Amino acid sequence: MTLTTRRQARAAFTLVELLVVMAIIAILVGLLMAGVQRVRVLGPQTENASRISQISDAIGRCKNDLKLAYIPSNGGFNLKASYTGTEPELDVLTRAFPNMNRTATGLPNVTLDGNQTLCFFLTGGAVTNFTGFSNNPTAPFTPGGGNQTRKGPWLEPNPKLFLSAPPNPAGSPPQAWLVDVYGVPYAYFASVEGKQNNYNAFGAQTFSPGGSAGTASPYTNAGKVMNEGGFQIISAGRDKAFGAGGALPAVGAGDDNQANFSQYQLGGRLD
Repeated sequence: MTLTTRRQARAAFTLVELLVVMAIIAILVGLLMAGVQRVRVLGPQTENASRISQISDAIGRCKNDLKLAYIPSNGGFNLKASYTGTEPELDVLTRAFPNMNRTATGLPNVTLDGNQTLCFFLTGGAVTNFTGFSNNPTAPFTPGGGNQTRKGPWLEPNPKLFLSAPPNPAGSPPQAWLVDVYGVPYAYFASVEGKQNNYNAFGAQTFSPGGSAGTASPYTNAGKVMNEGGFQIISAGRDKAFGAGGALPAVGAGDDNQANFSQYQLGGRLD
């Protein structure tokens, strides 16, 4: 065999070399796909954590500006066109708006769950077109417009954050939920000094938006309600299903839930 012939023969890959190259390519593709999948998972989780942080900050500023000890969370909060003076909701509303007209409020007759109540106080909700509240002391629930000054909104009206909820009662105007990146309404629970609000004990509250999300309850650690002197905001997570609440770490459907009181998913994972 001549030198030229040997060089030509060596120029071709052997079967072993081809298999090695193919194996390396397969490994690199696998690593790339794993990285892409991790980004697809962590991206929404990071955005979700950011939304929870924004809502938490907005709650603090809203409570401070409206002189509220808490924003009610247990549901059954009745907005009414006229109040008689005996409703528990009126106690909260007149703390925020002392001079509001009680007999001609400008509000629709609707019943809000905890999430919708939070949305109403942080933004004015559908009632004021998410423009906060008017500085007119007797008519704070008029929609925004023009150059008039407003109280709030404390949470910027990002359309991605809102979802129209079924009207309650039927036939009344639909209100809005605050939703996570997966399109599920956040569970929101609040307390007064770690004890109770006007509706029920902190630990006895529940939230059920319907569908397959299930029912959320507050979380505890070592027998104490997490963030017991404030509030809990809980996302149903990537599987769009709430856990049962109770003791941490969460298991089952609650394993991937996110909340304002933990930097981890409630099952203890980072991803």
